[in-house]
Amino acid sequence: MSEIDLRHLRIFIALYATKNVTRAAETVGLSQSSVSVVLGQLREHYGDPLFVRTSGGMQPTPRAELLVPVVRQAMQLLDQSLEKAAEFTPAQITRSFRICMTDVGQMTLLPRLLSKVHLLAPHVNIEVDNLSHDTAHQLEVGEADLAMGFTEDIRAGFYQQKLFDEGFACIASRDHPRIIDHMTLAQFSQEKHVKIMLSATAHSIVDKFLERQGVHRTFAVNVPTFLSLGRVVASSDLVAIVPLRLGAIFASESRVKIVSLPVRFPSYSVNQYWHDRYHRDPGNAWLRSLVYETATGLPLAATGIHFP
Repeated sequence: MSEIDLRHLRIFIALYATKNVTRAAETVGLSQSSVSVVLGQLREHYGDPLFVRTSGGMQPTPRAELLVPVVRQAMQLLDQSLEKAAEFTPAQITRSFRICMTDVGQMTLLPRLLSKVHLLAPHVNIEVDNLSHDTAHQLEVGEADLAMGFTEDIRAGFYQQKLFDEGFACIASRDHPRIIDHMTLAQFSQEKHVKIMLSATAHSIVDKFLERQGVHRTFAVNVPTFLSLGRVVASSDLVAIVPLRLGAIFASESRVKIVSLPVRFPSYSVNQYWHDRYHRDPGNAWLRSLVYETATGLPLAATGIHFP
């Protein structure tokens, strides 16, 4: 016999427990002859009698005694694999989720999301990674559960759900000597700017738009992230273009103001992405719904969903 299935294991344990072929057959719901056939197959497979007749019933051989704990463990694992998934209860789960997101998402959406997660699922841990050109691969192989933001790298084979539409704002120091609350395009070109050197972001939209408008910018400093941008602008005469919701945060937390321009920048969609492998996973579905609920609670949120 080349293969052993769950039926063989159940009969083996029934024989060990009852020490009687007839009672073992009753335990597993088979005929006595069927149990005898399986016992013969097990004996052939292991090259051992396994159970021998004595005055005290069918007693196990030393080989059978060694097999008992292994067979019981195997049966337990098989039984667990055949069980239906337990109902998902956020308050009771212990699990870690990894979310790939931009700096902007980490500053605008993440704090609100964490508050909800810790309230509803106190044993859940959230790991945050940067949204990058590697994110699609991370989602595919299971190194990340979810991604959110603006990216052109995640396309075929992924689900995506629109969280909201985002725009852009120009920010300057509240104490800027030349800027009050608005700028002309000529003045916008004359001022020195901060450039954010991030990949996989929506800033390329701004560059292309201004190029079409014939507007040139002079960059005085390049920074790798948005994290220090508020303080850099607040303490200098530099200006910067940032996502609208991030600009509102800078304006409320730093000595920064939003400056109006005579043009309106194009908007873009902020989405969340996940791979088809995890579309039906209860934990992933719960996290997605919480992200959606949190994101649509932000100002000016809009909705929509598209499937691959």
